[in-house]
Amino acid sequence: MNMGKIIAGISVAIAATLFFSIFIVKEVNQAIVLQFGDPKRIISKPGLNFKIPFIQNVVFLDKRILNLDTPPEEVIASDQKRLIVDAFARFQIVDPLKFYISVGNERVARSRLATIINSRIRNVLGQQELQTLLSEDRTKQMALIQEGVNNEAKNFGIKINDVRIKRADLP
Repeated sequence: MNMGKIIAGISVAIAATLFFSIFIVKEVNQAIVLQFGDPKRIISKPGLNFKIPFIQNVVFLDKRILNLDTPPEEVIASDQKRLIVDAFARFQIVDPLKFYISVGNERVARSRLATIINSRIRNVLGQQELQTLLSEDRTKQMALIQEGVNNEAKNFGIKINDVRIKRADLP
């Protein structure tokens, strides 16, 4: 009778250890396995994976293209006309390790990207006249903005797929 309790206890301990050492990476995610906060490996393929229980933990990052809606920003064109510009961007985490080390999580990345996008919009659109912003040359301006944002976002392990202006209103 006593031997049965010991075997049951051992099997429960083994089952608990297995339960805490298995994790699943979904198709839309990539994972970083951390050991005491130090990155040990990156998993980008979906499937069943293992970690050392209680020593290692897993951080999941999105693999999909994500949306970022920046707050409206006031821009002064070169002819001193004021505009309220509302922009959005699409981005993707392409280097999970660089992303984790530089920004940590998606919330911080969104905040930093919004600042970079608004700064780049002010910089590019501030050098143009209002009439240029309303003409067909707007696509050239958007390409300049996207290129500048992409150069800075590379430092975070992020690729900017698109930056667009939703609205450009006079105040």
